[in-house]
Amino acid sequence: MQRIIKYILLLWIPLISSETIIIDGNLDEKEWNSAFVINDYYEVVPFTLNPAEVKTTAKIFSNEDGIYVGFINYQENSSMISNKSLRDAWDVNAEQNGVAIDFDSDGAKAYMFMISLANVQRDGVRQLGSFPEFDWDGDWEAKTKKHDGYWISEFLIPWDIVLMKPEEDIKRKINVTTYRYLANEKVWLNDTKTSGFRTNFLSNLRTIEINSFSKRKINFFPFIAYTSNSVTSLNDNKLGAEVFLNTGTGKQINLTINPDFGQAESDEVIVNFSAQETFYSEKRAFFNENQSLFDLNHYDRYRIINTRRIGAKSSYLCSSSLNENDCIDSRKNYTDIDYALRYTQKNENLDFGVFVAKESDERYTNGKDFYAIRSKKKINKRTVGYFLTHVENNFLNESATVNVIDFANVKSNKLTIYNDLISSEREGETGFGYRSQFNYKPTPSSRRSGSLLYFDDSLLLNDFGYLKKNDWFHIGIGSDITLIDFKKLKRVKELELGIDFNYDSDTSGNSNPVTIGQKNEFTLLNASKFQFTWDLKTSGKDTTITRKNINFPYVKNKGSFSFNLDYESPSFGIWEYDWRVGYEDADKYESFDSNGYKRRYAKIGGSFYPVDFFKVGFSARIRNEKEWLNWIENNDLAIYDLSQKTISINMNWYRGIKHEIRLKSQFVALEAKNPRSLTVNESGYLLNNNKEINPFSEGITSFQIRYKYEIAPLSYIYLVYTKGGSMFEDNTSRETSEIFKDPWNNPDNEIFSIKFRLKY
Repeated sequence: MQRIIKYILLLWIPLISSETIIIDGNLDEKEWNSAFVINDYYEVVPFTLNPAEVKTTAKIFSNEDGIYVGFINYQENSSMISNKSLRDAWDVNAEQNGVAIDFDSDGAKAYMFMISLANVQRDGVRQLGSFPEFDWDGDWEAKTKKHDGYWISEFLIPWDIVLMKPEEDIKRKINVTTYRYLANEKVWLNDTKTSGFRTNFLSNLRTIEINSFSKRKINFFPFIAYTSNSVTSLNDNKLGAEVFLNTGTGKQINLTINPDFGQAESDEVIVNFSAQETFYSEKRAFFNENQSLFDLNHYDRYRIINTRRIGAKSSYLCSSSLNENDCIDSRKNYTDIDYALRYTQKNENLDFGVFVAKESDERYTNGKDFYAIRSKKKINKRTVGYFLTHVENNFLNESATVNVIDFANVKSNKLTIYNDLISSEREGETGFGYRSQFNYKPTPSSRRSGSLLYFDDSLLLNDFGYLKKNDWFHIGIGSDITLIDFKKLKRVKELELGIDFNYDSDTSGNSNPVTIGQKNEFTLLNASKFQFTWDLKTSGKDTTITRKNINFPYVKNKGSFSFNLDYESPSFGIWEYDWRVGYEDADKYESFDSNGYKRRYAKIGGSFYPVDFFKVGFSARIRNEKEWLNWIENNDLAIYDLSQKTISINMNWYRGIKHEIRLKSQFVALEAKNPRSLTVNESGYLLNNNKEINPFSEGITSFQIRYKYEIAPLSYIYLVYTKGGSMFEDNTSRETSEIFKDPWNNPDNEIFSIKFRLKY
């Protein structure tokens, strides 16, 4: 009997003595002793590649819970900056550590995880051919702790945080890089001599082997929300849920039912009089979770899926309704959503996904149905993808379909080539588009890039995606080089020189102005930055301003030259500032009594953080334009003396790690004075016109104050007050102060909302 008890104790002792690793900023568990160790770091922002002047040690290992990363950061305690910030904020003035992991070791994308010394998390995704995007919020842990002469950060990145291909072996290869930010010096350090904004970032990660595990996860996020709009008298009560299931075998399902998407993050105010739609990034949590497979885009030029289309404002035909007034009163600037479903799976060399969303039907309108299918096949260093989107407009009885074949070829860590073939079909009208692009880095300090776009006049993506403009032909070539080790310019630490050439036209050969731009950015030894850029535009044709009028397809523009100066100060302990000035001058038009276009721009901004839990930001911008050209209708245009003033005030306050108050506001006053009527003839020449044109002014207000309480990770209570609107006045002379105040006193919306979102 004693022998049996002895054997039982021998079996249980390892389990009893083993300890769960506690994420507390102390790397004192025995598992850290056998971790993979990184000791060598280099300065990558600025890109000097000098060995780091401070010592950093990173350690990586894995167990059944996930991947653990620990940093030991040596520096004097007096130099440690720990200002708090919003999650995912980019301009964080605090010491930071981060790790980027390509879980599948295939060079397609890396997930980025960062923690500041104030224990504020930041996470994002860097895909091949794109820049990092920080909209995604993952469920991971990190903690920092100050010690005497160093500070420690400790990460736990669970196996179920992202969808990764299943691994049958006990070992998994991952590509990884680690980095550190020195807040006082504004310097990024990295162990593989790269940074997230370099074109060959994914090729420069190091490959390591760690123990491989899989984990099944299901998260349930119920929520209750109440919204009241005192201006429109519309109240909305919501009860819904989100469900995220990761099987641990390379499959994931995301489902949301009756979601509340009128959420707690306001958009930037952008005044746009052009023919191109403004693109706004996605801020809703569900559409940022596990969305990277469906994210196919080319900078700000197009996106195959723009999830902001889902839940956008519906179409109404109130004039045809039996109760026109009630229809008008019932209109909303958003559409409720019944559900959205996303299924994705990963195999060894194949990614596949399906996306479905259905908007709600209302009394005077019907919602849309959205469908998407996406697949990507990996063949050595080449990736071939297929993308299908389809939209059913149930109110207008219309449908739209887009097909895309995309191809990426990583020829080496120096050269990558991309190609997209796009076709669209909408109510019998078909369109075609093509993109070809290359990125080439002959040396670590230089880059060459080029792109070719062709979008015919019938290409339509905006039912589900985003297209800046169709009927467009574009050739762009760019080059930049980074210089260091200056003998004469002793105050300069880094100089980045860049030049770009762009040729654009419509598909009929009507050439837009050719642009040549040149950038010179100096990083100084005191961590400040100074940049001056210039752009030269030739004469050409504006092929969009007349909104594709068949008889008057373009306006001939004169050439111009512009110049901008930018400065970012070093940190002065509790404050910093930046400024910008710019101008642009164009030649006189000979076809009417023109004095030539002129633009003057100035901006001053700054941040003040007297204590690490409070920050105030302020900026003021003013833009003045002479002979600003604006389209009226058909071939009627006008020039104005334009003045636009913008004031932004932001404030963040934190108490502990649970409470957060954020104020975000923008106030815009725009005045268009001294109008002169013009017309454009069939040859594109602007001529004097005798039509009466009125001056106008527009004021825009966007104000939001938000309180957020973190119940637990990814579980929050929101209290949000939002007020905003715009006031357009035609043929009225108003003082600038009145233009600022009018939309505040007469808002379009004044909303109070409360929302509980819990994680189970």
